[in-house]
Amino acid sequence: MEYSLVPFLRKYAGIATYVGLAFAAIGFISLFVFGPKYTVRTDYLISQQDAQTKDYYTLTRSAEYMSKVLTEVVPSERFIAAVIDTGKTDEGFLPQDKLQKLNAWKKMVRVDKRLDLGIISVSVSENDLRSAQKVSQGISQVITDKNGAFLGTGDQNVPVSILTGPLAEQNPSLSKILIAAVAGFFGGFLVTLLYSFSRIELKAARGTAFRSAQ
Repeated sequence: MEYSLVPFLRKYAGIATYVGLAFAAIGFISLFVFGPKYTVRTDYLISQQDAQTKDYYTLTRSAEYMSKVLTEVVPSERFIAAVIDTGKTDEGFLPQDKLQKLNAWKKMVRVDKRLDLGIISVSVSENDLRSAQKVSQGISQVITDKNGAFLGTGDQNVPVSILTGPLAEQNPSLSKILIAAVAGFFGGFLVTLLYSFSRIELKAARGTAFRSAQ
């Protein structure tokens, strides 16, 4: 069955807007109720040894590769064990079960990257600021002083410097609020339109089936 888009939007855009606003409000409130209260972020730069003897392309690709490796290993069980071994964190701050430990770590730690520049940012989110700072300190020690165990260089660490941080901020940030609100609104708006369209299609199909049965 064919429909004109304009009449359909005129009829259902109002209710879709109200639902979208409700979803935006839910997303906004959820950040305050369920989200972690603090985030500690640190930016790292992967440097190069003997940089004066290498061309720019080689340096860029090498930094990109090592940044990618560090980005991938941060959520791993081995990296978590290395952070715990630093002694910076409290005993038992993560569940003992392996799967629960990895899931809890992934919820707590986020890694952002600019691989072409050899820059990675690690954010630790927790309800307790002191706990977030301790975990961040442990991560920094592993990335700067023990990265050789993950980059395949053994006891020789690759130079990694801290560009910025650790910076502590209280959640939710303005950017997160805007993202949650906008995503919630458009999600609710589109879901309502799709649901309304599906109901029309279903009603039309039932009408066709009823007429065919007569």
